[in-house]
Amino acid sequence: MKKISKIILGLFLIVGMTSCELFGLDFSESADFEAKKSDNRVEMNALDFIKSRPDIFSSLLDAIEYAGVEDMYLESGNTYILLTNNALTNWESNDKCYWAREKVEVNGNLVRAGSWDQYDKKQVAELLKYHVVKGEYSYHNLTSAAIWTETYGEGSFDYNKDGQTLKGDTAVLSMMLGYDRNLPLQLNNYDWNYRGLLAASAASCRTTNLHLNNGYAHVTDYYLERPTRKFLGQK
Repeated sequence: MKKISKIILGLFLIVGMTSCELFGLDFSESADFEAKKSDNRVEMNALDFIKSRPDIFSSLLDAIEYAGVEDMYLESGNTYILLTNNALTNWESNDKCYWAREKVEVNGNLVRAGSWDQYDKKQVAELLKYHVVKGEYSYHNLTSAAIWTETYGEGSFDYNKDGQTLKGDTAVLSMMLGYDRNLPLQLNNYDWNYRGLLAASAASCRTTNLHLNNGYAHVTDYYLERPTRKFLGQK
């Protein structure tokens, strides 16, 4: 009887932990590979999901509306790298957020931004487009071998990198799983990244593998910079 009680208690603990991690957006920090492969269905499109979590995505929604790219988040078959407030504007919690690193000129001085309208709309649109990948990428089809994926960012060149022919100038994004039992999702994990080269057990995202109605979403507290043309071997 005691053995059965322990088994039942263990099952309740597993279910509770999985629910907390999914809805608390803390999925990739402690879940193992089998949990990550599960189908974490979210019955919303990307834009509606962003709107449903103003506590962490209010800055992202403001940027989307300012740049006028709402339709991109309604398209199907994409992978959405969703940027939290910490990634974009919350410099008190993250001195590497976009507003802190991409300073604006005020009265002849470069200062930290305080609103999206201090940036050109095209710049904000390009930031957002780079974080939307064409094609669906999740733990179902990613491995520990880095692949280069095409984003919605602007570009006009074809080139070959690691045996792949890609379009998009520098508007490509590297995706892989770290060499660790938890298989953390790692994006643009190279030493030119402003976060530096991540350890095998470190993740680029706080939450991963959210299966939306129109694609997959991975949530991150750090915006991504593009690789340079020199790194990609372009002229």
